[in-house]
Amino acid sequence: MAKIINFHDIASPQWFEDTLDVIQELYEVVPFSEVQRFYQGKSKSKNIAHLTVDDGHFSTYTIIYPALKKRDLSASIFVSPKIITEQSNFWYEESGDYEADQLKTCISEVLNVSVDRLKDFYPRSVMKTLTLEQNWEIIRLYQKKFSIPTKKYQYINTSQLLEMEASGVFDIGAHTQNHPILANETDVISRYEIQESVKNLGELLGRKITTFAYPNGSYDLDFGSREMEYLKEVGIDYAFSFQFKDLNIKDHLLSIPRYGLYHGTKDFVRKKLKYGNIWEPLKAKLFNNEDKHRKLIMKKLQNHA
Repeated sequence: MAKIINFHDIASPQWFEDTLDVIQELYEVVPFSEVQRFYQGKSKSKNIAHLTVDDGHFSTYTIIYPALKKRDLSASIFVSPKIITEQSNFWYEESGDYEADQLKTCISEVLNVSVDRLKDFYPRSVMKTLTLEQNWEIIRLYQKKFSIPTKKYQYINTSQLLEMEASGVFDIGAHTQNHPILANETDVISRYEIQESVKNLGELLGRKITTFAYPNGSYDLDFGSREMEYLKEVGIDYAFSFQFKDLNIKDHLLSIPRYGLYHGTKDFVRKKLKYGNIWEPLKAKLFNNEDKHRKLIMKKLQNHA
């Protein structure tokens, strides 16, 4: 059994330590080179897990990095070089704690739809159906309308990135320039977001970049064959999506599935890792989730247009 386990921002050092305890209880935590060996049919290890971290929040440096270093573990992180060098927040970070009804008002103004049409949906889900340009227009309107300043920068800086690269704890890959939902963008913007991030990160680190993680990461909703072709053009060998599946040697190497861990007790984490590949697909069929909401939103907005 082999799986990829993903993290984002970590609020609690103790939660992360507890989660690492569970992961190490269940699996041998391996570097990315062992994942490569798995897909080459050369891995002899059983019950392996590789850890990944998306976005490069400040907690990657202050919590995840020292915890992994202490345990002599390694992981992969996926970052956006433009965000790091310009020290600007992603759109979803900037709008993450905006008041829901106020945010819906701004969304309705930008999209020229009634607020009532959006009443059944979370604002974040609606924004994930839009382009990057539309989302920043919504954010600027919200800031102006409700006198909200731009947030303090929430991510690692260049020197921290270079330190983590030199440490050997992390393999570092690209994660677009601005974290758009790639499938919502034009061909030109999608290609730019992918290929410029690979190019700029390579220049920043002084080496070739061969790995990539899709923002959000659901196939056919957040990315598709178009994005895979753009990755091939710049020499990306491995790209990571989100799907509660164990690794299979037949996986497409530009859509490697990952489990996401964000909260929960040690017992919850243990059960999610053991049974997530059964429970999560069943839950998606039985209950509404964000992906279902986004499809409904897109249909509703298309009908309006």
